[in-house]
Amino acid sequence: MAVMEPAKDLVVVVPADHEASGTFGVRGTMVLAALLFAQPAWLAPVALLAFLAAVLLFWQYRRLGRESAGWVLVGVAKWLALVLLAMCLAEPLWSSQRARPGANLFLLVADNSQSLTLTDADETTPRGVALKKLLTNTSAAWHVRLEQDFEVRRYQFDGAVQFVTDFQRLDFRGDRSELGGVLRSLRQRLKDRPVAGMLLFTDGNATDDIRPEDWAGLPPVYPVPIGRGDRQRDLAVSNVAVTTTAFEDAPVTLQVELSHLGLAGQTVVLRVADEAGKTLKDERLTLEDAEVAAVTRFQLRPTAPGVTFYRVHAALEENAAAAAVPEATLENNTRLVVVDRGAGPYRLLYVSGRPNWEFKFFRRALQTDDQLSLTGLLRIAKKEAKFDFRGREGETANPLFRGFDRVDEDTERHDQPVLVRIDPHTPDELRDGFPKTAEQLYRYHAVILDDLEAEFFTAEQLSLLERFVSERGGGLLVLGGQESFRQGNYHKPPLSRLLPVYLDAVQTAPPAAGYRLALTREGWLQPWARLRSTEAEELLRLRQVPGLLAHNTVSGVKPGASVIAEVVDPQGRKQPALVYHRFGQGRCAALLVGDLWRWQLGQTDELREKDDLGKAWRQLLRWLIVDVPSRVELHADVQHGASSPVVKLTARVRDAEFHPQDNAGVALKVLPPEAPALVLPAEASLDEPGVYTAVVANRPAGAWRATVDVTDAEGNPLGQAATGWSADPAAHEFRRVAPDRELLARLAKDTGGKMVELADLEAFTATLSSRSAPIEETATTPLWHHPLIWLAILAGLCSEWAYRRSRGLP
Repeated sequence: MAVMEPAKDLVVVVPADHEASGTFGVRGTMVLAALLFAQPAWLAPVALLAFLAAVLLFWQYRRLGRESAGWVLVGVAKWLALVLLAMCLAEPLWSSQRARPGANLFLLVADNSQSLTLTDADETTPRGVALKKLLTNTSAAWHVRLEQDFEVRRYQFDGAVQFVTDFQRLDFRGDRSELGGVLRSLRQRLKDRPVAGMLLFTDGNATDDIRPEDWAGLPPVYPVPIGRGDRQRDLAVSNVAVTTTAFEDAPVTLQVELSHLGLAGQTVVLRVADEAGKTLKDERLTLEDAEVAAVTRFQLRPTAPGVTFYRVHAALEENAAAAAVPEATLENNTRLVVVDRGAGPYRLLYVSGRPNWEFKFFRRALQTDDQLSLTGLLRIAKKEAKFDFRGREGETANPLFRGFDRVDEDTERHDQPVLVRIDPHTPDELRDGFPKTAEQLYRYHAVILDDLEAEFFTAEQLSLLERFVSERGGGLLVLGGQESFRQGNYHKPPLSRLLPVYLDAVQTAPPAAGYRLALTREGWLQPWARLRSTEAEELLRLRQVPGLLAHNTVSGVKPGASVIAEVVDPQGRKQPALVYHRFGQGRCAALLVGDLWRWQLGQTDELREKDDLGKAWRQLLRWLIVDVPSRVELHADVQHGASSPVVKLTARVRDAEFHPQDNAGVALKVLPPEAPALVLPAEASLDEPGVYTAVVANRPAGAWRATVDVTDAEGNPLGQAATGWSADPAAHEFRRVAPDRELLARLAKDTGGKMVELADLEAFTATLSSRSAPIEETATTPLWHHPLIWLAILAGLCSEWAYRRSRGLP
């Protein structure tokens, strides 16, 4: 049988839905079908016959006067019948592409997780039982057709994907549905293999963070949704977000999201309990539209620093309506969350140019906070010129120390400032004044400068202070005063670089009535800047602050800096009062007010009991040190996609100058829930210095804790750190009971597949061989003896004959 030259073929080209990825060999476009002719030499005679037939019919009908619309239609039908009959002389062939039988792989992938143990409404068997029956019936027509056309590979998955020879081992005990990891694993396993497609039997409720990148480059995926979800009743704690702030009354906020099906109008009791099961807070709320998650917040104050666990539980309020139809599952009604506020205490260095009221109230405020440890360095006398001796003859020491049991060479001289140390941790701490080395300064988390001129520091100390913020990541708070900012020559580097404000302005005299303190828009958004829970109460509190008289004028705020508070004069003119910005790894704040201590004077007993000034100082300082790194840090990262759930523990160790610490001894101790402690060896990272890692299995469910003890090469202790995490697989697995059809539809669309319902499975598999595949073959079918062609010819001829007979013509 001869085939016509390609130039004379009539070819229909249809773009394929699946873009070529190069991974599985699927083409970007394909020839779906082509009309060919085995005897192309007859095409010219056929065209001539068609022309002659058209002319003859036109002449005949014109001569007989039959030019109505009806005669035109039957004439055209007769002409087409004659053309089709003549074309049979050229032996037309219909050529199409189809998957070569047995040459391509086709995947059957089944979900083996616990979510398929749910039973849909009006059903008597769980979803998984019906799915297993479907997949193990290898004599079913759809299964037989797949085996005829493809080499079928079977996989089942929960936390990881597993190759199986059949689906008899489906038990639906997997506590995870790592769908994103499964798709990535299959893509890697079958790279460069001729995979025609994948039937994915799942409810689509993935427990990992699945993204479009996970299915990029896959062959066409045909998801088969398992389960319905309609007429179900279920309540789920779908998410709990933990936020820690410097807000003193409630430093921890739990934002709880509730999802539900078929429970609109029902009342839910939501409880937060500690690890011992003691209820800390509860709330009742009425569920509304199922399309919108119900959101509520709990504000808590942990009783101890470090790692704390809370259990959030939701339940329908007991009534007749709630008892009539049970929930689909109770596994998703509880969430275990972890809160890590840090162990502390965080060390603060307060350096003041003179004893003042500010330090008195500042120190008093921190005495009630076990998370903040204050060490003070107060100058009580400035240094004097070397030639000015006022003591006894031959006495070089400062007479302020006469009578104390101090060796003369250790006593401050006239040309040295007289400094007093407040609450040092060791006898030698700050003995020589402000730290001169990184090891001495970097032990602190934040430094506060109060009413102190720049000349107090040496050039090396100023450079060290700059590196403390930019490299060590510490916090710097500069308070206003008569020798601060412009008056203290802070406009010169490096202090000018550190500050978030410009100091080119000339100091202005304060108004007689003083300044009024006010929060800016940015300040209202910062929980640590507010002392009351409502706006009305906060405005009332600000009005009770007395007039402030000490304010350092600035010429402007640097780009990127945030103004948290302002002072307002009686004419309504505003000037910055509290400004901060990020500087390198740390942050620097400028409090341009120098007499906040007035806040504490003349208060009523009620206001004095609230201790607003002390609360403001504590919240400001907690915010200042919240992101400051420690020498030893420990983090837990839950790993997805592994065959077994694991947690990667990462310890980051720094030396005294906060450089990465190599050759450290790192001892990890893990405390599983209700099990003996585990001691794990930590391995040094090959990618990053000062980082040590270990991996622990994330089973069983419950609250996990881990601690790390670090020593240097000589065995000297460097520090400790702790962390925690919760293993709560059931809450994630049953986060929703209805199939995630939106995710499955997006997966199908992006890979060039389509959603397939269980009822349509047999009809769909019958069409798979005609769909695009990496390895295809050409199928040719003669058209000249096809029944439809002859039916069309007979219909055309008979229609003209029937029309003539209806008109009484022979």
